[in-house]
Amino acid sequence: MRKFLSLLFLSIFFNTSAIGVTVNCVGGECKFNNSYHYKYVKTHCLENLNFEKVDTDFLYFTILKTGKKCTVTEIIEEK
Repeated sequence: MRKFLSLLFLSIFFNTSAIGVTVNCVGGECKFNNSYHYKYVKTHCLENLNFEKVDTDFLYFTILKTGKKCTVTEIIEEK
């Protein structure tokens, strides 16, 4: 029983820490993968991003590599 609980705890720990939010952006339109806040948005950041790791919030997202904050101007419904 202890081995089972130990394996369960470790699997939860590794599964939650391994999944990150990534984004693909072209011309200010972005598609997010694994985000709790949104799936498609428009932003003032015009950078082209390809599977870039980001940190999301309700009003903005932060590109982890550069530290740049991009404000979300519009949430787009599912495409």
